[in-house]
Amino acid sequence: MKPYLILLLILITSCQSNQGFEEIQVSKPTMVSISPDSTVTKQLQEKMGDENYFVFIDDVMWYDSELMMLVDSFEIEQLSTEKRKIKLIGGNNNWQIDMDTTDIKWRYIYFDGSEFLESDAIAMKEFLSN
Repeated sequence: MKPYLILLLILITSCQSNQGFEEIQVSKPTMVSISPDSTVTKQLQEKMGDENYFVFIDDVMWYDSELMMLVDSFEIEQLSTEKRKIKLIGGNNNWQIDMDTTDIKWRYIYFDGSEFLESDAIAMKEFLSN
């Protein structure tokens, strides 16, 4: 009976470590963009004030669209999510991201077919352009 209890305890704790994480599997070049959900954007708006927030969001959306147009022109697969907890799986790499533990609210992660690279929209556009 004791071995079964130990096995059950191991199974429960291993399942809890990934609890709430959405798994995203990629196998070919893919751009994964992670945006904040409505709760986070509302917090940003309260923190920045309406005028600064809308100027900021306008800039973010412009850089985002510039990057996504470039990604589209290269016919790179695009995945977008507002999930706060994701696990990226690609090649031999796994990357667990918890958006609640970072100050970065917009994340761009490029999978080149074997490895992940993360950058902001401006640097990612420059990287892909070269």
